[in-house]
Amino acid sequence: METLIQRHWSVMGEVDRDHRVKLVVDEWGAWHQPGTEADRTFLFGQTSTMRDALIAALTLDTFHRHADKLAMANVAQLVNNLHSLFLAHEDRFVETPNFHVFEAYKAHQGGQAVRLIAAAPRISFSQGNTAATLWGLAGSASLHDKRLVLTLVNPHVSETRSTEITVRGASIGSCKVRTVSAPDIHAFNSFDHPHAVEPRDEVASVGRSLVWDVKPASVTRLEMELI
Repeated sequence: METLIQRHWSVMGEVDRDHRVKLVVDEWGAWHQPGTEADRTFLFGQTSTMRDALIAALTLDTFHRHADKLAMANVAQLVNNLHSLFLAHEDRFVETPNFHVFEAYKAHQGGQAVRLIAAAPRISFSQGNTAATLWGLAGSASLHDKRLVLTLVNPHVSETRSTEITVRGASIGSCKVRTVSAPDIHAFNSFDHPHAVEPRDEVASVGRSLVWDVKPASVTRLEMELI
């Protein structure tokens, strides 16, 4: 997605040098092979896992980094379809892990974007016969008067990221934490087990600095009151 936005923006600039026209990402999200739909009647239905939730968070971070270029960015589907936030059938309803990411990230709405610099070992993997790397820690930050919202994504399947958080020009007075994670990256919510993946709320201890262990394969929101 990062490359798509950058390359499209560059091409658009060839004929619109002032960039009066913004970019629209009309649909985004993971599209898997059929076989995991909650009911066989669902067209393009799929069950999203914690891994898909990580994709959602990493993609939302990309959109935040390029907010100056984007007018709109829509997740592919809402209910019973690709990368959906909810599953429903007859009188049954369940929230997917993707929903919990969107719920965590809504705290950024209406805020002022703050530059986030994250330093962590990159994750190595292979794409076919090609070696590639992925951010070891990614995120977004926004300021709402004296409340700083920070979301962090640890895409590593098994390694915790012990993270020291510092805020330039202010101190952290208190911090509430919400984490979306599961013991298995393939965990998902179903009608029979609707709480396999759900957020956990905690309060962080704040001293001279804030140190937080970001769990493997997790999305974490930290809401800090600044002093």
